[in-house]
Amino acid sequence: MQVTIINFEKIFYQDKVLSIVAPGLNGYFQVLENHAPFISILKDGILKLKPIYDRKNFEIQIEGGILQVKKNMVSIIL
Repeated sequence: MQVTIINFEKIFYQDKVLSIVAPGLNGYFQVLENHAPFISILKDGILKLKPIYDRKNFEIQIEGGILQVKKNMVSIIL
């Protein structure tokens, strides 16, 4: 699935990933390919991405945001 992370100034990250683990209001949740469409508010925590082409996880500390899943495209606004 394609993920795009946008902050106030630019596109921070854009790549294809196998999974995303994000800090939601009620705890961490995981998004995999073909996930049902939804929107979630993110709280402070660590956003973890598993890129398709790299065995290493990509992790960033976030201070809240919004995550949207739609047709194997994930948009995250920080």
